[in-house]
Amino acid sequence: MNRVIGKIYQTDDYGMFKRLPDNRDVLEKRVRKLVASISEKYLTNPIIVNENMEIIDGQGRYEALKHLGKPIDYIVVHGAGSEDCKRMNRFNTKWSTLDFAKSFAKAGNKAYITLLRGVNATNLPIGTVLRLANHGTKAGGTSYAMSKFEKGLLDFTDLDYDKVIRVHKAADEITYALQTTHRRNDAFYTAVKIITETENYSHDKMLRNCAALRSSYNQMSALKDQLVEFERIYNYRTSGDKKLYFSDYLRGKGAAVRDYGKTYSPYDDTDISTLK
Repeated sequence: MNRVIGKIYQTDDYGMFKRLPDNRDVLEKRVRKLVASISEKYLTNPIIVNENMEIIDGQGRYEALKHLGKPIDYIVVHGAGSEDCKRMNRFNTKWSTLDFAKSFAKAGNKAYITLLRGVNATNLPIGTVLRLANHGTKAGGTSYAMSKFEKGLLDFTDLDYDKVIRVHKAADEITYALQTTHRRNDAFYTAVKIITETENYSHDKMLRNCAALRSSYNQMSALKDQLVEFERIYNYRTSGDKKLYFSDYLRGKGAAVRDYGKTYSPYDDTDISTLK
């Protein structure tokens, strides 16, 4: 038998609510994200207060709704306090980029199915796979609104998949020639993509020079430094106009003009689905 165990109230009297004295601070950044999300589409998610109208759960939503002038939906839980507040927020998890991709793939979205095929084939992070296929930037909306990726609007084709596989194969071959034991970082993969797309690049030459200079190779953490390191290797015993300068890419003179500084990365605190 169904039972009614509580009521949801609604008010536009923002002054009736109080902050729980020892609750965590409300970060302005979080409120801005919630404002952007609620402005797109508001899904009812009541805040929880105790009998003293102290907010136990949902102070971020409260501030966002107050900012937008929207009514507050709330539930009263008698006797709730600081320990309940901490307990309710302890195990909240955000949706990651991979969570979004898997969700849309399960729904039959071919672009996300193809993207995950690339992730599984290369064992690379999803952000790196997106980057190698030139889907590196967050597209659409404000910086705090849901991106096209999160809305299921990614356009990831079989050609994109082929790009990723090609770069991954080239990275494997360069790593083998260098005989390096370093765990390949994101700068390494991005640099391999750039150099292999550079006009007049010879992969066979690169592999020969990697084998010759393997003892002096250093993996770099910054993309610019990694490109310069590959320049040094590629231009070994090369003179004149046969030299290639991969780092020119970062000045807009390389194989393609694209800002890899704005790449899509796994979430870092950009999800708004469970912010409190």
